[in-house]
Amino acid sequence: MQAELWCQRAARGRGREEAVNNLPIIRQCDFCGSTPARQHCKRCPKVRYSDRRCQLGHWNRETDPHKEHCRRAAETSHQEDEAVGASTPAK
Repeated sequence: MQAELWCQRAARGRGREEAVNNLPIIRQCDFCGSTPARQHCKRCPKVRYSDRRCQLGHWNRETDPHKEHCRRAAETSHQEDEAVGASTPAK
């Protein structure tokens, strides 16, 4: 609902094209689905939350907890960084 109101105001004030360009800024909470979700996970900023309660709930959820995805993403990123460092010739 809030996202819809924001889009309407943006379309009237700055033009439709600008409003469409700003749509990615408005995100839904990955836990409860409310908008706008202004907070994000520190490790993987793709995941958004409306507040700390949602972040904690998603992190510790019994089915498909975020901590499993987040840790895997962090490990993959760390392995990629090590591979890049190993392939760089020493000076």
